[in-house]
Amino acid sequence: MVRVLFLVPLGLYAQHSDTSLVNPFQSPDDRARGAVFFRSQCASCHGADGKGSGQGPNLTLGTFRHANSDEGLFKVITKGVPGTTMPGFSMNGREIWQIAGFIRGLNLSRMAEQAKGNAAAGEALFQSQNCLACHWLKGAGASRGLSLASIGSRLSVGEMRTALLEPSADVAPEYWHWQGKLKTGETIKGQRLNEDTFSIQVLDSTGRLRGIDKSDLAEQSLERKSSMPSFQGRLTEAQIGDLVSYLTTLK
Repeated sequence: MVRVLFLVPLGLYAQHSDTSLVNPFQSPDDRARGAVFFRSQCASCHGADGKGSGQGPNLTLGTFRHANSDEGLFKVITKGVPGTTMPGFSMNGREIWQIAGFIRGLNLSRMAEQAKGNAAAGEALFQSQNCLACHWLKGAGASRGLSLASIGSRLSVGEMRTALLEPSADVAPEYWHWQGKLKTGETIKGQRLNEDTFSIQVLDSTGRLRGIDKSDLAEQSLERKSSMPSFQGRLTEAQIGDLVSYLTTLK
């Protein structure tokens, strides 16, 4: 009965009104319930924190490719997205709204923390610290590190601070540090981009893309840590704040 009460009016509302339906269940208790449902139904693809995984996109950014309103989120959750791995979920209407409310709250909690430094000073630091030796931004730099083109939308203030001070605390697999020694004696270091049964593709420390047959390897190792150096001790607390402030403007 609950499902009928909440699902049927949604369809009627969409047919007879140009105004999107607003989530009627947005209390703290509703969002807490939504968190429980999200972690049991959605976390396997989107991650327990909503930041995404190999299968599901990041849901903490506040913008969604297939939904631009509460009603749109409701429809995506109930009907899925054709042509993708996103299925529809057969839950009652209130539970769907609670999940949608929790997802909206992910972005609100990220944006609640504001950078307090000087962005102009941070931009000067960005240049002086030669960040473009590894990162790509505004048509310049290198692709060895994470692209910073929209970093201000993808990471929160706290996440940026962690990336600067403890870069190996949370490293995506594509940025793990690979090292191999060929049977010829040559040592190769860099990022492992692709690997199959017989070969491995590496972006080496010079920026060169290398295709390596595993039969040519004498040994190899993979360190699950970032090659980015820590700024702990290299920059003052105020300078870290300035650099983070600048990075938040890159959206």
